[in-house]
Amino acid sequence: MPDEPAVLIAGAGPVGLVLALALTRRGIGVRVLEKRATLSAASRASTFHPPTLDALAELGVLAPLLPDGVRVDRILWRQVETGAAATLDLGILAAETGHPFRWHREQQDVTPALLAALPAGCVRFGAGVTALAQDDTGITLHAADGSTHRARYAVGCDGASGALRGLAGIGVEGSDYAHRVLRVLTPRDLRQVVPGLDGLGYLYDATGSCSLLRMPEVWRLIFRIPPEMTEADAMEAAHVRGRIGRFLPGHEDLEIAGQDVYGVKRAMATSYRAGRVLLAGDAAHLTNTRGGMNMNAGIHDAMTLASTLARVLGGAPDRLLQDWAAARLRVVREALLPRSEGRVAADPAAEVARMAALNPDQALVWAREASMLDMARVGETG
Repeated sequence: MPDEPAVLIAGAGPVGLVLALALTRRGIGVRVLEKRATLSAASRASTFHPPTLDALAELGVLAPLLPDGVRVDRILWRQVETGAAATLDLGILAAETGHPFRWHREQQDVTPALLAALPAGCVRFGAGVTALAQDDTGITLHAADGSTHRARYAVGCDGASGALRGLAGIGVEGSDYAHRVLRVLTPRDLRQVVPGLDGLGYLYDATGSCSLLRMPEVWRLIFRIPPEMTEADAMEAAHVRGRIGRFLPGHEDLEIAGQDVYGVKRAMATSYRAGRVLLAGDAAHLTNTRGGMNMNAGIHDAMTLASTLARVLGGAPDRLLQDWAAARLRVVREALLPRSEGRVAADPAAEVARMAALNPDQALVWAREASMLDMARVGETG
């Protein structure tokens, strides 16, 4: 590892580590500055879409991880009152991806594999970025541990708080979504409860929905709660049992292994670039969690940026980075945000019928868009 890397990366989450590994695989020196003392162990994103799996396979880290995750081949939509159902087999994407399925695993189980694949000493922990200075030849970052680092470019992958983004003067357009989310965990195999369920299902009644996600050790039940409800009321046993019984009639006493409530934010950076600072992942965008798109979009940011940085560092015009930044911002504005927000059904009672009515061509379009295949490589060069 050279003393002065070509690229500095703020943040050792999945996006920062993917970017570091993608650049390292291209022979480019990197250094990752992480504010925490260790990798995050928080329960966060858990859905990996086909193009993200393709990227992890390209980086050589996916194969040993796959057996301990959950492969989801089919998606179910089911109307609670009538039992009407629709399914979609993600195998229809086989001509476009080497991984025509979704994969569920906690992101904190994936980041250690990315870290292990990087050169020793590539990541510096306890070194959150505190200051920066740019000039015509590079950028200098100062870290909380007193260290100073110099490179040609720096990339902010340091989450929604975006320390590097703020230091670079890049603004954010954002707001809280009106609803919040109640997440309930159960060890019960819900495939024994819901006919036709594989690893992902959406249950609907006349006024709302419940999402079911199979994880390696538990199932997640995801409910939207109204903004006027307090967290304490949402977590109260009678409310939780009532929600479960509403969508899984007769199973109000389902064993619960854990539960929490979290807010959902919408945000978009005003630019992906300010001079020698670039952004990727949560530092650039936050979306509705339904569909699990935000982390995946961040990994796509990282993969497309790695190819573009490799070209620029190899002598191609710097304007390619501006083209990349504009392309990824356009993806957020025109696809990521509206698509993730559109996944919340405007008419829950009609959603199953709508999905059941898709013809094969329409089903393929839906699957491509829901799997992010049409936006994953936007901005890629090289």
